[in-house]
Amino acid sequence: MAREEAKKKKKGAIKQLVQIYKLTYKTNKSLPWWMLLAFLVPIGVALAICFGIRFTVAWIWILVILCGVMIGFSLTSATLTQISDRAGYKRLEGQFGASAAVFSTITRGDFSFPEEPVWINRKTRDALWRGTGRAGMYLVGEGDKARLAVEMDKQEAILRRVAPGSKIPVIRIFVGNGKGRTPISKLRGTIMRKKAALTKMELNELNVRLTTMQAKQQALPRNVDPNKIKVSNRMMRRRSGADN
Repeated sequence: MAREEAKKKKKGAIKQLVQIYKLTYKTNKSLPWWMLLAFLVPIGVALAICFGIRFTVAWIWILVILCGVMIGFSLTSATLTQISDRAGYKRLEGQFGASAAVFSTITRGDFSFPEEPVWINRKTRDALWRGTGRAGMYLVGEGDKARLAVEMDKQEAILRRVAPGSKIPVIRIFVGNGKGRTPISKLRGTIMRKKAALTKMELNELNVRLTTMQAKQQALPRNVDPNKIKVSNRMMRRRSGADN
């Protein structure tokens, strides 16, 4: 059973690599040449070492060349991944909700980025996502900076209410091209490179408070103040009669 599962995983990984190659090749026809170069360069370096030092023992030659081949395979895979990532980001450029696709690639446990935005304007196609990490709370927006800044102010005010007196950093990121914006291709790196300001315990507490607050908001209809809800006496009498 274990061998069969291992074989299936191996076939799945190979199939995935083939699919990535095909998709990337459609947008970058030079991909095979870059991969071939990445594979041959380490082998060439290994041969140069062997001929330069002139090992007298055959197995050392074999070992060095095998190391070159293994490094070549690794570099080929890395080259495919890097070029495919660039092609993927290029396809996402300018698309609504592209940030959510980037969030799905952040798999480290210290980061929490729901794919659903906390605010969205379907008319103007502005959207704002809220995430957390050891660096603090992230506010990532797509769309008009002025409108997003207003919503970001509201989200920061919510944070200060949920964690009063705390000095949790709020990191604002405007996705897009231009001054003061972060291109979609650099969004992942920008998020992950921020310096840690919270301990794991503080981060867990922040996540719990934000989740609890969001659950309370979703439990009530929009624009409804829970303190102003009135219960009809007639409805209560009908309810009592139904129970009897």
